[in-house]
Amino acid sequence: MKKDQYEFSIIIPCRNRCDTLRQVLVALECQTFPQRAFQVIVIDDQSTDGTDVFLANFQKQTCLNLTALAGKGTTAGAARNTGLEKACGEQILFLDADTIPHKNLLIQHQSWQHHFGDKTCIVGRVCMSESLKKAEQSRVNEAATKYDKQCTAELPWPEYRTANTSIAREICLRAGGFDSRLPAAEDTEFASRLVKLGVRFFFVRDIEVVHHHPMDEKGYFHKGILYGRAIALWYRKAPEHRAVLVHRYGVYAPELKKYRKVKHIFRRFFINSLSVPILVSTARFIRSTWFEMSNHVYKCVYRYYVRQAFRSSLSDITTGG
Repeated sequence: MKKDQYEFSIIIPCRNRCDTLRQVLVALECQTFPQRAFQVIVIDDQSTDGTDVFLANFQKQTCLNLTALAGKGTTAGAARNTGLEKACGEQILFLDADTIPHKNLLIQHQSWQHHFGDKTCIVGRVCMSESLKKAEQSRVNEAATKYDKQCTAELPWPEYRTANTSIAREICLRAGGFDSRLPAAEDTEFASRLVKLGVRFFFVRDIEVVHHHPMDEKGYFHKGILYGRAIALWYRKAPEHRAVLVHRYGVYAPELKKYRKVKHIFRRFFINSLSVPILVSTARFIRSTWFEMSNHVYKCVYRYYVRQAFRSSLSDITTGG
C-alpha cells in the first residue's frame, strides 16, 4: 500500500476483548465518513478468547478496509507500534478494543484537525458505558478529565491518553512511537515526546466514544501495580520529567515538595499492608449504600499499589535486578 493512501488509519490494540471489539468494528462500519478514506488496523495481542477466529471471519464479510495483525503480547505500546508500522493513513486515530465510537467520530476528528491545523493532536471525550452498574465496578471513569464540561480546551501534555485521539502519522513516527517497555502510562510518556516536536493537544467534548470495560477490584489494583512499574522506568530514563511524575502519580521521591513528603508519611501510616485488607473489605461492604466513599477508598488503595510498585521497581532498576 502507498503511504497516505487513506486519510485515517485507525489503530486498535486488542487482548481478550473480543466481545467489545465486535461492537467497535460494527460502529466503524456505520461511520458517516467515506469508508474508502480510512483503514482499520487491529492488533490481536496474543488473545486467548477467540479474537483471531473472530477477525478472520469478520474480514470475510465486512465492508471495512480491515487489516488484522499479530502482536507479541508484551505491552499496549508495542502493539500500537506494530500498527503504526503498517499504517497508510495521513492521520492516525487511536481507539481501544473497548471504546465504541459514535457514528460521526471520524468526520468530527477530520473537521477539528483542519480547524486547529498542523502539529495538532485532537483528544475526544471518553464516556463510561451506562450499561455498567457503578456498584459492580471498582473504578468509575478514569478517562474523565477536568475539561469534560468545556466544549474545547487546550490540554497540558500529561492529560493525554490514547483512546479517541488523532494525530498525523508523520509526527508519530518522528517521535519514535511508543516506549514498548512501559506496561502502562505509555500514552502519557508518548505525549512528553510529542510536545518536544511542537505538538499541541486540544480536547473536544463532542467527539465521543463509550468505554465498556468491566473491572473488578483485583484487576483495578493490578493496574495500579503496572502503573507503578511503568513510572519507575520512566523516572529513571527521563530526569527532566521526575517532578511531573512524582506530583501526578503521588509516588515518593526526592523531587516531592516538602509538604507533600509530610502528607506521604501520614498516608503510609494509615494505608499500609496491614490496613489495606480492612479498607478493601469496608469499601466492598458500603459499595451499594455509600458509593462515593467506597470509590474514594478504592482509589486510595489503588494509589497504595502504585506507590509500592514504584518503590520496589525503582529499587530493582537501581540494583540491576
